[in-house]
Amino acid sequence: MVACLVGVVVVGLGALRLAADLRETESAAAAAPADGKFVDSGHGRIFVMDPGPSDGTPVVLFHGTAAWSKLWWRTTAALKADGYRPIAPDLPPFGYSERRGGYTRAEQAARIDGVLRTLGAGRAVIVGHSFGAGAALEYVLRHPELTIGLVLVDAALGLTQPPSDPPAVLDYGPVRELLVSATATNPLATRFLLSQLIYRKQAASGETLEILKAPMRVAGTASHIADWLLYFTGSDHAALSSSRAAVSKIRVPVAMIWGDRDDVTPLAQANDLRTLIPSASLTVMKDVGHIPQIEDPDGFNAVLIDAIRQVASADPAGRN
Repeated sequence: MVACLVGVVVVGLGALRLAADLRETESAAAAAPADGKFVDSGHGRIFVMDPGPSDGTPVVLFHGTAAWSKLWWRTTAALKADGYRPIAPDLPPFGYSERRGGYTRAEQAARIDGVLRTLGAGRAVIVGHSFGAGAALEYVLRHPELTIGLVLVDAALGLTQPPSDPPAVLDYGPVRELLVSATATNPLATRFLLSQLIYRKQAASGETLEILKAPMRVAGTASHIADWLLYFTGSDHAALSSSRAAVSKIRVPVAMIWGDRDDVTPLAQANDLRTLIPSASLTVMKDVGHIPQIEDPDGFNAVLIDAIRQVASADPAGRN
């Protein structure tokens, strides 16, 4: 009986891996939406949503795990309407950006630095959500002179956890690919996986699901995310943003936005961050889980714009 069950599981995983290969047939250039563009970062071509206005204060939006730039669509619209210049890049291996090089926080920060320099963006407000907050914080720690302020949204920074390495089973690429094909790149699992991250379950529907599924047809998606899984499941030991001492010395204004129902990065993690950065403000959104920008988009956008104004007003360079 056990052998039969194992056999069924293996066959099922194999079928999902085959389905991924059959689905992933398009190039990123062909599949990418027309309202974005590819920008040379010096570390690969990065797909970016940059709707303008070109003379607005840049606000750079770092997305979280399995998301991509389009998931900020309501936020970019609100920022643009308020006169800001939202810049939302796809952090590889997600979305349509070129998947070249590694996925450490420092490497992601270098990619975004290259993008902003190519765009001529200058000093910017940096916004980081969930796992993307690690790369956002890394960018800020490495480039404080280019940062107006930092806004962390339900940030997954790992600062309250002991350092760890990926599970040994993930050393095997085919195993990682089977797991990813059954979960992160499986469109049949998207609704379920998203619902586990949010409190307002109705947000796991409609346009949000279609956005999350769209890049799954890009060639090589499952294998590249399988490589990234090693970075996700282990600690980024060399990152400045992994050091409590380095984070406590941050030199730019910081604001935090958190859902009170976040079970992924609980509110206790925000409170811990405030012990490292006592000057940081914290806005807690009521009845919201880990992804406030889709659970309560209007409420989140209002809170975010307020946080951006707050860090900008506290920016020493801005007062000169």
